Amino acid sequence: MQRPVLLTACSRVFPRLRDFWQHRITRPLFTEQSSLTNLAGPMATLLLIFFLGQVAWILYGLQPAVVSNNRIQLDIPRGSSVKEVGMLLENKGLIRNSNSFVWYIYLTGKQRQVKAGRYHLQPGMAFTRLIAELQKGRSIYHRVTIPEGLTQKEITDLLVRRGLVDEERFWELLHDGEFLRAHLPEFNPRSAEGFLFPDTYDFADGASEEEILAVLFRRFRQVWSAIVQENTVTFLSPTELVTLASIIEREAKKAEERPVIAAVFLNRLRLGYPLQSCATVMYALGERRSRLLYEDLKIESPYNTYLYRGLPPSPISNPGRASLLASLRPAETDFLYFVARPDGSHIFSRTYREHLQAQNQLKARP
Repeated sequence: MQRPVLLTACSRVFPRLRDFWQHRITRPLFTEQSSLTNLAGPMATLLLIFFLGQVAWILYGLQPAVVSNNRIQLDIPRGSSVKEVGMLLENKGLIRNSNSFVWYIYLTGKQRQVKAGRYHLQPGMAFTRLIAELQKGRSIYHRVTIPEGLTQKEITDLLVRRGLVDEERFWELLHDGEFLRAHLPEFNPRSAEGFLFPDTYDFADGASEEEILAVLFRRFRQVWSAIVQENTVTFLSPTELVTLASIIEREAKKAEERPVIAAVFLNRLRLGYPLQSCATVMYALGERRSRLLYEDLKIESPYNTYLYRGLPPSPISNPGRASLLASLRPAETDFLYFVARPDGSHIFSRTYREHLQAQNQLKARP
């Protein structure tokens, strides 16, 4: 009697459980999935709009901010990050937004393709052309102007201040006979003094001391070979001519007087007179002075041309082209003396008496 009752009860409960499962649990779940399915379309549209907006923002940020006719110099230091490069581009007006540049670089995988260097770019150039240029790489150069008449010590100090050379290494090379003979074989100099040609140079970033000196020596030889064919002085060696030019460079203040000063020194050399150049005494003293004292003229040094006849043992400065040319092509004159006026020009004399008169004339001026 109990079995049929149990079966009857189960048969009554099961349909209710089934209805409860279908209507209370399963149906709401299916309803939520249907709602998500309905939301997928709008969500995809929103994502697409957001993506396109981001692309538009990036493309807008990559547009040039400045358009002009003046070329822009862009220096990208070694080790710069993508963000730093973007800031450089934004600051120069080559793009509108550095963040756009960062996004573009990382999205395209070009973070290792942008190279350090110095670039000269046209404002307003298309970004595709700009990024192509930045992938080429350009050497960074440091522009340095070496004035005429500096000594090798002064040139060393100049390059050290610019952070281009190590002072000890550079000074060592300036006196390295083997290194000097390799670059200046026809001169066989005692030091680099006289052969560091004054000019404006662009030295590559990271250039060694050897490379920098090679550039200076090469420039000297270029100028020398261009003017030496016009040489009219035959009794001096090439090194002695450079030495003479170095003295002319330090004595002459007026360009037109260089050939005349060269003639005075050459005339004195031919006659066996001491050169009596104040510039050589200053070199012996190791400092520049506005005027010398009589005690200074007594300094014991082979560079003191008041005490020793002939040219000093080596150049006393690094002469420019005009002074080198003056030593090779002096004026035709028989002057033997000169004295400086306050404005830097000189009074030239043929005799010692005329020279004394010129000195007295200058002293008498108020």
